[in-house]
Amino acid sequence: MTSRDREKASDAEMPDSDRGNSKDGSLVGLALFCCGIFGGAFLIFFVQPMVAKRILPWFGGGPGVWTLCLMFYQSTLFLGYAYAHALVRFARPTGQLVIHGIVLLVSFTLLPVLPGEAWKPGSEADPSIAILSLLLANVALPFLALAATGPLLQAWFARRYPGRSPYGLYAVSNIGSLAALLAFPSLVEPFLPLEATGTYWSTGFLVAGAVILVCGSLALRPQQAVPGEILSEELDPDGPVDGQRFALWLLLPACAVVLLMAVTNKLCLDVASLPFLWVLPLGVYLVSFILCFGSERFYPRSFCVGAAAAGLALQYGVGMFLPSSQTGAPLFNSLPFQIFLFAFILFSLCMLMHGELYRLRPSPSRLTLFYLAVSGGGAVGGLFVGLVAPRVFDGYFELPIGLALAGILMLWVLGRDQESWLHVGGPRWRFSATAAAAVALIGYVTVQTFQVDSGLLHQERSFFGVLRVNESAPGDPKAMRRSLVHGTTLHGTQFLSDELRKRPTSYFGLATGIGVALMQRPAGRSLNVGIVGLGVGTLAAYGRKSDRFRFYEIDPSVIEIASDGGYFTFISDSMATVEIVQGDARLSLQQELEETGGNAFDVLVVDAFSSDAIPVHLMTRESFDLYFKHLKPGGILAVHVSNRYFDLRPIVYRIGIDMNVDITTLSNAPAGLRVASPAKWIFLSRNESRLRGLRSFTLTRLKKLGLEGEFMSFGVPARAGYEQVPLWTDDYSSLLALIGGANRVK
Repeated sequence: MTSRDREKASDAEMPDSDRGNSKDGSLVGLALFCCGIFGGAFLIFFVQPMVAKRILPWFGGGPGVWTLCLMFYQSTLFLGYAYAHALVRFARPTGQLVIHGIVLLVSFTLLPVLPGEAWKPGSEADPSIAILSLLLANVALPFLALAATGPLLQAWFARRYPGRSPYGLYAVSNIGSLAALLAFPSLVEPFLPLEATGTYWSTGFLVAGAVILVCGSLALRPQQAVPGEILSEELDPDGPVDGQRFALWLLLPACAVVLLMAVTNKLCLDVASLPFLWVLPLGVYLVSFILCFGSERFYPRSFCVGAAAAGLALQYGVGMFLPSSQTGAPLFNSLPFQIFLFAFILFSLCMLMHGELYRLRPSPSRLTLFYLAVSGGGAVGGLFVGLVAPRVFDGYFELPIGLALAGILMLWVLGRDQESWLHVGGPRWRFSATAAAAVALIGYVTVQTFQVDSGLLHQERSFFGVLRVNESAPGDPKAMRRSLVHGTTLHGTQFLSDELRKRPTSYFGLATGIGVALMQRPAGRSLNVGIVGLGVGTLAAYGRKSDRFRFYEIDPSVIEIASDGGYFTFISDSMATVEIVQGDARLSLQQELEETGGNAFDVLVVDAFSSDAIPVHLMTRESFDLYFKHLKPGGILAVHVSNRYFDLRPIVYRIGIDMNVDITTLSNAPAGLRVASPAKWIFLSRNESRLRGLRSFTLTRLKKLGLEGEFMSFGVPARAGYEQVPLWTDDYSSLLALIGGANRVK
């Protein structure tokens, strides 16, 4: 940091009495500016999870929805900052107030921001355009008006109080953003319906808009204190902004946004796309902004570099080579620890990016240009992760790219800082050795990320995740098999030999709950089966002539892989009539109910909860009511609840108890891939005798398979024990409460 920068920072942090006071330094005026900028930021970051929660079920419940929302918000934030910069630069003070008042008024007429039912999508292969269209139509203008609040109010503040630094208001803005992120999942989402929340947001927009306009009117009074345009380039003591400095204004925030979205993707793909895991990384990102822009004292550069290095070494050094059997491995691989570790890495790196950004800040005369560059960098980072990466890469590589960019930027910043130990003007060995170590680390992480398994046949990335088809032959030629992996979760396996390829495997095997349920049928009777989640189509292996198996699958890539001409033959080998419906299962079932009155399934299988990201909208009271409307009176709803991180049984029990249906749980021990992998299935029916018959048939079936004893366990939940479990509805669900009660069945 140069001596001039230190003097500027010192001046920014001086008590008001030392800077000189404006004769109109009213506490009321200061409070209004703080309230206006806090309220605008609060509303901006409250609307993000609120709207995302509304549209998440419409597009499959996957993390791609939130990623696109983040990209849209970053881009719209840039447009808001550009609007504020142009307004301050080219309009007179009175014109600024009038123009912004009109923008706020027009925005208010477009409320509420929550999209209506008419925006529900069809069965697009890639819903990105549909998501961006509804956000543009419903959210864009109100969001843009609020996004302009930060730089605009800071510019007005600098005009009103020319002796004060406006940068402190940026910390107030980020505190408002953080407050919104904490309030939504903890105080609002569990207690208020979404529609009511949207109404309160509209009221808040009206109040915030009024406060913002009052602040604008206050800024009109002391015009004689700063003649002309207060941010004119002639008054800038810094002189023209050099190219390197401006580039860093863009690249540092761009890198921070890439890291934010990459870590969010990582957490949502491994767990579920839900507000808590959206809010946590975004909250960490904002805390770094608050600290760094609150005061330079809150950014200890050396400590942050060490913290980032320690976190990365723990994740990519210890984590990659720690045997699962070693002491400490269960803790290291546990969900809470992984969430903490990624949050820690994100925080330390964002502190570096934002801390260096604050060191490079200009004088207030360049304030809106600075924020325009910062928001532009954020928009570039968002566009890269949200639009470019899914279409360029066949895997999730944004995180290592973000880490590499962070390393390069820190070398750049430290190399140009005359007071840095790594300044290029100092001993060459320092910078060269550090650069070589950084390049080696980046290369190592890159190799670990991009290495290809020897058995990989196919890999692709769609809006819904990364799919890999692997082939393996563990010794026995008969054991040659092919598997589909979505993210880090197995979605189905098929043997390739003619003798075994038609045999259902893994948690759909002959000795699993669902395997037994599909074998239970009166002689000569056909089955009508609905299945939510295609996988590789394993359940089609149970189909006989005159049976109908109807799969619902949202990802067209999965359909292509599992269908004729793909990598698996369960569907083409099946004797049943197999139908595949592309689109979100809940939307498709609702449409079919309205058009035909229901499918009258004998068995409806819901197998959407064993993957990395749980589509919560398929496990609510309303969704289960829809499932039962598609069942015959004596039909069975089969829910697969095997999951690595969560024990979902209490949620299903609570819904079943609320619906007053009978419930039975069938859990099996491992019996080899050809017979059964360990799995937990819950069966619900309005016909108690059907479930009693299922239990009796299961015992008979296991005897034939030679699997007597404790291989299969049965359970009937005690109603009194689960009536206190929160009932999941479309307006309320909380996976956060289930962390720690993980079901380790894979």
